[in-house]
Amino acid sequence: MNQIELRIAKLEKNLRLYRLFFSTSVIVLIAVILMSSGKKADVPDLIKAKAFQVVDDNGNVLLLLNKEKGNGQIATYSPGGQKLVRLFTSDGGAGAINTFDANGNLNFKVTRTTEGGGYMALYNSNVKEVMEVGVTKSDAGYLQINDDNANKLVWLTRTSSGGGYMSLSNNGKETMVMSTPGVGGRFSIYNSSDSRIGYFGTQDDRSCNLSVYNNSGTRIGGFPSY
Repeated sequence: MNQIELRIAKLEKNLRLYRLFFSTSVIVLIAVILMSSGKKADVPDLIKAKAFQVVDDNGNVLLLLNKEKGNGQIATYSPGGQKLVRLFTSDGGAGAINTFDANGNLNFKVTRTTEGGGYMALYNSNVKEVMEVGVTKSDAGYLQINDDNANKLVWLTRTSSGGGYMSLSNNGKETMVMSTPGVGGRFSIYNSSDSRIGYFGTQDDRSCNLSVYNNSGTRIGGFPSY
């Protein structure tokens, strides 16, 4: 074998080695990529911070998680900066939720009453309370409906003896009252001077009573007659 043939044989041998090395390298690289893509990203078990914000592409704060008056609070905002929802601690130490309209006005509230128990209120566009639901001092439920200026119109709760109680009011005065004490149902009508002018219901002896009164509240007729 002459010198040229020896050189060609050596080149072919080197070429086979290069091909083997290149093929092996490609296989190893593909294997590493596949294994890396299937590996889960490391997720910390706990993140601690004094405040946390979520912002949109323009840097506007959409969600704020921070401390307020020594307690935690969460608030969400519109892109224009109006507060929409607020989750916080009330002055009495209970949890509270407020929601707001597009202008930042309060329209819904959930917290606790001063006596204890849940409390919920709805507000109109002028931030006047138009409905209230909560717990009374006797731990019974109550419902109050107001007019557009937050004046009471309807009050629904329980009597001291355990029956239902409903009243209709005007200008802050009860004009019609219906109750269901232990002896039976009762219905009263009052004028604007707070004088009762009509009554129909059950007496303490469980008999019927129908009474009519003058504008001063003096009985002028009815059954039974006294």
